[in-house]
Amino acid sequence: MTSTGSGLRMDRITKVFPGTVALDEVAFEVRAGEVHGLVGENGAGKSTLIKILSGMYTADEGRITLGGHEVTIGSPADAEKHGIMVIHQDRQLVPKLTVGESLFLGRAESTNGPLVSRRQLSRRAREVLRETVGVDIPGDTLIQDLSVAKQQLVQISRALMSRPKVLILDEPTAPLAQQEVDRLFAILADLKSKGEISIIYISHYLQEVAEICERVTVLRNGRNAGAVEMATTSLDEVVTLMVGRDVEEFSDRPQRRPEGPPRLELDGLTAAGRLDEVSLAVRGGEVVGVTGLIGSGADDLAAAIVGLIGTSAGTVSIDGKPQRNRNPYRLSRRGVACVPADRRRDGAVMAMSVRENLSMAALRRLSKLGMLRLGAERAEADDTIKRLSIRPGAPDVAVRDLSGGNQQKVVLGKWLVRDADVFILDQPTSGVDIGSRAEIYRIIDSLAEAGKAVLVISQDLPELVGVSDRVLVMYRGRVAAELDRSEAAVDLVLALSTGAETRTTAPAKERA
Repeated sequence: MTSTGSGLRMDRITKVFPGTVALDEVAFEVRAGEVHGLVGENGAGKSTLIKILSGMYTADEGRITLGGHEVTIGSPADAEKHGIMVIHQDRQLVPKLTVGESLFLGRAESTNGPLVSRRQLSRRAREVLRETVGVDIPGDTLIQDLSVAKQQLVQISRALMSRPKVLILDEPTAPLAQQEVDRLFAILADLKSKGEISIIYISHYLQEVAEICERVTVLRNGRNAGAVEMATTSLDEVVTLMVGRDVEEFSDRPQRRPEGPPRLELDGLTAAGRLDEVSLAVRGGEVVGVTGLIGSGADDLAAAIVGLIGTSAGTVSIDGKPQRNRNPYRLSRRGVACVPADRRRDGAVMAMSVRENLSMAALRRLSKLGMLRLGAERAEADDTIKRLSIRPGAPDVAVRDLSGGNQQKVVLGKWLVRDADVFILDQPTSGVDIGSRAEIYRIIDSLAEAGKAVLVISQDLPELVGVSDRVLVMYRGRVAAELDRSEAAVDLVLALSTGAETRTTAPAKERA
């Protein structure tokens, strides 16, 4: 139950960047003991508002009160001093540190005077992870060796260790499977029941927002479009407040059944401790979806296909030809595009412009005698920006200055410029707003209609069921089941993912 005590209040918050009013007198209030949703399209002002609250930006106007007292937040250190903790969408972890070092960095945890016992640090880290987020991860594991989802859980655990007054979760479930989402929601429900913490929940997954949040504030174009009670507000009404129009995410179309030979084929692909004899095939003109819980193998599949994870057995074939000594560059030469789960780390060069990112996979085609044809590059960039509705439509803006949804469209767009034949899309709409998601779904559909082979790996089950012609469910490293579009109901896919239901099925390769 929500506490009657004072929580967080932000009044008339205004922030202006050169040429842009990012926030225009925004009012925002979260009660103590409340999980309050903050939603809006990418670029609506959510990130700017949170950066002001967390001390990364300073508001030009407005004031912030916490527990009934006005506070000044001029730096992240100020925010932490006031008990404001943020779990960022872009994981704020050092890859070369261990899990234990990441959890206790800046905290006293020693067993021998000023010296830190690594063994005890590792043991204590494992205990903390079990207590806070319910996962078992060895404390001496390097962050870089964890999946994206497990890195997110480490970050959540670190924030909870600080016993915050305000906890901000920015797209916390984007890399999580349903089992981990349920665990997080149980944690939030427990925190809420204590009536002490103001929790801000930012997500593009509106079903989750409706499930966990009592109230939701909607931002649109830097302004407060309304604060609504979820008990009396439909999701369609929230979407309308967000985008100012109705949005249809998935088209009602029949399953495609192309007859040609597979363009992408896996035969018994095995990676120790990750994949166990995985076989599947994707023909040109169809979308095949793959899903599974963290650790099921689904989260390692794309990396194994393109050679970023070593495999001990099995083959990957493109147009019937086995690909040996695989790496992303060699496969791109064979017409394979891979959109990775972590777009900021692996998908784009953030400091480079939209134009440069869009052309980098097609430099051979856009060059003559070793010199880049700038006119051709710009024409391709302008055409792709228009085709994908990348905003702002300025080819020379740095990718790091775009919203998450537009960054993802740039990562996808570079492979459209390359004119790839096989698309491997790993979590393609992670952290992307509902309007951009609908656009990406239309792009996926158009790729299949153009005869491309599309493999979509996603833990968003409604998304996967909505875009796929066939769905493969992975469990403990194997393909546990394959479902046609007509039978791939979300509840069945979830049951198969968790092992709650099993079925005997022919290998995916044989059924394709």
